[in-house]
Amino acid sequence: MSRLSSIKKHLSLHIPKSGGTSLCELAELKNETVRDNNCWEKDHFLPLWCDNQFANGDRKEWINEDNNAATCDEIDRLLPKFIMNENYLDYPLCLRNQVYSILLRDPVDRVLSSERHLMSFQIALHRNDVDTQKRLAFLRNNYLTWAIASGTTEHGKRLRMTPNRKHLEFAKDTLSRFDFLLELSRNASCQEAILHLMGFGKHEIQHSNVKKGALMQNSNFSREQYEAWNSLDIELHQYARDLIELDCEFYGKVVGKNRS
Repeated sequence: MSRLSSIKKHLSLHIPKSGGTSLCELAELKNETVRDNNCWEKDHFLPLWCDNQFANGDRKEWINEDNNAATCDEIDRLLPKFIMNENYLDYPLCLRNQVYSILLRDPVDRVLSSERHLMSFQIALHRNDVDTQKRLAFLRNNYLTWAIASGTTEHGKRLRMTPNRKHLEFAKDTLSRFDFLLELSRNASCQEAILHLMGFGKHEIQHSNVKKGALMQNSNFSREQYEAWNSLDIELHQYARDLIELDCEFYGKVVGKNRS
């Protein structure tokens, strides 16, 4: 807890359609982030699944080309007080400089909502069918595990990384080192305690862009197919839920003690 009180920078890994936009809006109410990029840092943290960088196969590296020094101090210097990363997580974690959080959602519901969201982008931007199918395949296959673990692989190959059980175990270990895990559909009192410790006081997260995870009209796939595609994410999500239960018990005691 002393670490949390001494660190002033907060990075939230934004898994699409899990509530990240709502958390961003809460941060904006407290003037803790930049308002023009939906809480993203534009060169590294834009959503790869819908951004033009997808066609390039990766995003920019943090490495300074002049001195090849991508340090946590440099990253910390460039980021605002609160930032959301809707891309892949950077390693090593900057635990001395930042606190880390993530919002989670049932993996299949999340994927189905992401598909609808992506299709609205593709139609609006007149992207071709090949591009759309590549982006759909990317979103449909263990995206949560990919977002947490692909930063450990070689730059330029991360977008094409196919998550496996090795990546799953790595992702579990990483989540165990995150400071805050939330799931908006569960335990409102726990959510309040965690938001309080995150520095958001008594505010509640207002759900933005809420759409129920349901199969798209004329879908060629069953829910069981989506479950098979996302078996690693389903296991990771359950692991995260177990962590959340432990956190809720602990954070509830801490917040209750501080308020008494």
